[in-house]
Amino acid sequence: MIYTPRAFFLYYCIFALLINFIPFVSVPFLYLTTIFHELSHGIAAILTGGQIEEFALQLNGAGHLVSLGGSQFVITFSGYFGAPLWGALLFQSAERVNIAKFTFGLLIAMFVVTLLLWVSSLVTASILLLVGLLLVALLKLAKQKIFNHIVRFIAVVVLFNAIYSPLYLLFSNSGDSFSLEQQTLIPALVWVLIWLGWGLFVLYRLYPKKTGNT
Repeated sequence: MIYTPRAFFLYYCIFALLINFIPFVSVPFLYLTTIFHELSHGIAAILTGGQIEEFALQLNGAGHLVSLGGSQFVITFSGYFGAPLWGALLFQSAERVNIAKFTFGLLIAMFVVTLLLWVSSLVTASILLLVGLLLVALLKLAKQKIFNHIVRFIAVVVLFNAIYSPLYLLFSNSGDSFSLEQQTLIPALVWVLIWLGWGLFVLYRLYPKKTGNT
């Protein structure tokens, strides 16, 4: 077995592809990706002068965020655009254990704030608590050598989910792409392709450019 950064990256990708075929195991990763998607909407709302009204998740992995004010274009576009960036942030944080720990702590804090301010559903609260507790549990492994590989693997799974998710819009007559079509008159398919290309670009940029040992 080859132990180089490039080889490990390919291993992460292979397992990320396979994990979607493993019942139950893939669910927390799906929830995490959806949380990142909805948080991206929320951050865009706040940054453009709006406010978050409701943050909601569903057991099937779907979610929605209700906002008031702000730039509707930026808010709508940011969900599928932001999710790959969260994956990239996680992946890069694994370079150093302290940075990864800080990133996990930041995410947990964001989950708590979201839970306290914008969640009114028991299902949403349960999912946020589940994912948050899993992150806390992973922090217990921070002193182990395998920790950075776990963080990178999670990041790649999030990225793959973020790449897949816009494709589901091709089989739907609603969603962010259709909302952008109504706002800009640019066909929904174009927005799907933009998000797909962006996710693949982020994945490519994370591919190690140098060989060597981890």
